[in-house]
Amino acid sequence: MKTHVETKVVRFKVSPENCRTFSDPNNLGRKRYFAQIPVDEIHRARIDYGPNPRNQNMETKVAEAIRESLKNEGGWFMYYNKGIVLNAESAEYDNKNEILKLELRKDVDNPWESPDGNLDGGHTNKVILDLIDGGQWVNPTDSNLRQFVTVEVLTGIDSQRLSSLVGARNTNMPVKDLSLAVLGKELDWLLEIFEKAGVKDRIAWRQFDDNADITGEEVLAYLSLLNPELKEKIRCYTGAGRIVSDLKLRLEHKGRNPLMEGLKTTAPVAVEYMKFVDYLHKSLETWYTKHKSAVGENSKFGSLAGISTLKEGQKLVFLNETIRYKAAKSWLMPLAHAFVGVVQNEKNPMFWYSVADNVGPQLIENLVNMTADEKYNLNAVGKKKSVWDTLTALAQAEYWKQKASKR
Repeated sequence: MKTHVETKVVRFKVSPENCRTFSDPNNLGRKRYFAQIPVDEIHRARIDYGPNPRNQNMETKVAEAIRESLKNEGGWFMYYNKGIVLNAESAEYDNKNEILKLELRKDVDNPWESPDGNLDGGHTNKVILDLIDGGQWVNPTDSNLRQFVTVEVLTGIDSQRLSSLVGARNTNMPVKDLSLAVLGKELDWLLEIFEKAGVKDRIAWRQFDDNADITGEEVLAYLSLLNPELKEKIRCYTGAGRIVSDLKLRLEHKGRNPLMEGLKTTAPVAVEYMKFVDYLHKSLETWYTKHKSAVGENSKFGSLAGISTLKEGQKLVFLNETIRYKAAKSWLMPLAHAFVGVVQNEKNPMFWYSVADNVGPQLIENLVNMTADEKYNLNAVGKKKSVWDTLTALAQAEYWKQKASKR
């Protein structure tokens, strides 16, 4: 993806006794600056949040503790707080004028992927901005009560190391591997596909993104059903987070990652397949109603164990529709897997839908019965290989039946 990078210059007024510089003992061109800076100087500088893997969740106990120590522990904030870590293009301390000057590059189009800025989560920075902006707190003029914060500035950091560095520094509030994978550019190829389809911004690729309708982990789990390098497909239900972790790994041999290479083979059908998964979700009610009507019974779809009724509705991102009900992942994941063979063998997506509509009522009937056999333990249904195998066999049988009829 193309980037538009601008450079922002930030200057802090810092006395010489409160600013120290450390050279790189490994002689790799890196450098560190440590400064004890008044909190109101941080507010004035308005440092951007990047490179950063997530939004700030300000409702946690950690964020509340930062607020309380800043407001109520006069003169002690710097000792209570871990401080702020910045990555900078360059840093220079003017001993005569007592100015620490930083040059910070910002990606204008994707600020959260900026090469420079706050890389430690940004919670301390945001607390400072929020409290002062909101008029809830001002830094005391009494020298004994003034609040300072430790700022560590890094320069000369290899861009390839940024994502792992961010992960190592974010220890109070662990960063999900998906956020780090996005920050490390490992998934740029997929984000570009979804951006062209107009759905990228509706998917939460970073933590605490409350504006999105579906998580990136969920999307990757469904696409991983098509991944030829992932042999145990039930992991898409039982260990989606671990799959994302494995996607980040690079093997020592030439830096290859077969799992990521396998995922990239899904690129040509990624959008169409996710639309199809949404269609399966949308069609469950129709299929169940059709099945019940065929046996002379009334449909009570909303009361099924694997179905939840949502007041606000379930948003289907790829179909750009909203439906009344939400199916449990333990139902939808094995259903989506049932059609993997169809998707991989048929280039025409219309054939996928034809197979699905014909076998759909039988699939939902089997799911309901198998859930009852598991005493309505939905998690047990999602983890049971026989459930996945049964649904796949039914879908495959319908597929070959339709193929034979067209010869």
